[in-house]
Amino acid sequence: MANEVEWTYATQVTLEDSGASAASNVFVAADDDTLEGTGNASYYPLADFVLNAGFTATVAAASIVRLYRQDLNIDGASDAPAPGTACRNLFVGSFIIPTGNSAKTAYPLPDVPLSNDCQFSIENLSDEDLAAGWDLKATPKTFNPGS
Repeated sequence: MANEVEWTYATQVTLEDSGASAASNVFVAADDDTLEGTGNASYYPLADFVLNAGFTATVAAASIVRLYRQDLNIDGASDAPAPGTACRNLFVGSFIIPTGNSAKTAYPLPDVPLSNDCQFSIENLSDEDLAAGWDLKATPKTFNPGS
């Protein structure tokens, strides 16, 4: 129909290509790439994320991996504090890990808000070790007026 809003997607960005293993309750930066308004995110306000991860043992009920955003260059070249145990600000969502999963699986997290320049970290709260080789990808998106 005419005048409907529709999504426009940018190219998917690999933020972490092959992450190291991570114990439970540990923060890990996805630091292979960032999302920038002047580069790969092209001023898109949201992104759909996918975490491809496996665990060293089957996870219990209510297991999650949290996603945190760190804003970069917020005052000149100054960055916001990096996410970690002492700084849990800018939590942007959780990947829900179904009970009993251990094999590498794709876990989606849609509609994560972006800033002009940002990078991401995860916090493993699965009570199991995150296996080496995990990756984190983001597909920036925005609304466009329909034709």
